[in-house]
Amino acid sequence: MALRVAVIGVRGVGKFHAQWFAHEGAQVVAFVASSPETLNANETALRQVVPNFQGRGYADVAEMLQRERPDAVSVCSPHHLHAEHALLALRHGAHVLCEKPLVWLGEDRMEEALALSQQVVAEAERLRRQFAINTQYVAAVPHLRSLWAQRFSSLPPCVRLTMEARMRERDTSGVGLWVDLAPHPISLLLALFPDAEVRAETATFDESANALTTRFSLRLPDGKELPVTLRVARLEGALERSIAWGDFLVRFEAHRDERGIFHTRLCFDDGERIVDDFMRVSIRRFLQAVEGKGEPLCDGAMALRQMEWLIALLRRYLRQ
Repeated sequence: MALRVAVIGVRGVGKFHAQWFAHEGAQVVAFVASSPETLNANETALRQVVPNFQGRGYADVAEMLQRERPDAVSVCSPHHLHAEHALLALRHGAHVLCEKPLVWLGEDRMEEALALSQQVVAEAERLRRQFAINTQYVAAVPHLRSLWAQRFSSLPPCVRLTMEARMRERDTSGVGLWVDLAPHPISLLLALFPDAEVRAETATFDESANALTTRFSLRLPDGKELPVTLRVARLEGALERSIAWGDFLVRFEAHRDERGIFHTRLCFDDGERIVDDFMRVSIRRFLQAVEGKGEPLCDGAMALRQMEWLIALLRRYLRQ
């Protein structure tokens, strides 16, 4: 029997959660809009990617959970509501996949955000429910390790990550860019170097219009320091999402196959590799974890470390 899934917020990234849940064999049974007035617009957005949607729309999260009792919930609501909605879903018996960042309440409430993040993960553990964060670029890790093993016999001198997104009507200050986009490259670093420690005290920042670049180091288990450059930006036109290991650059690009299904194209100097769409992998791994067949791509433990690194580096930026 297909897992029954609900999505909280489908006008933005939530509709792609719904799309991949459907592609992976789950039944999308409900969605939640921000108000009764936006239900029709949300359903229209959802039907663009899930044409056979037969579920119901709600304007209240608690009502949806009580009436539908979904097996799993994607939390794609605004950042400041993530913890509230995740806890509600967990306490109604659902497994939860949450959009990044896990919690964000503003730069004056960072300690509260960390405490709420810990509460969500602890509640999932107490209730024996899966909790994961959708930082899907972690799906690149096995491909990157394969490519790097073919080219390097020792640790290159540095790592550079770039995460650009399209301009939208949202906060494009340094803080806004960091909170919105940095979780992806941070989660990639955590997956590549799981035993590393971030040295936030080494961080410096360069800021320009709609872009923020930071340079800091990671301390590896053998005591070596790995310099990292991380750039986040919102732009018009062509975008770059990439990681460079020394001088070897790998770009992540969208690729649509002959059936119209999206994949990810890894582009590098002497070739390319076409793999499953990273968000699809994240959804698939979450569903498999719910079924007891493995671990999610970014579980609760990684989600907490992601929040710790995100806020530690942000505090350095705010003091600069």
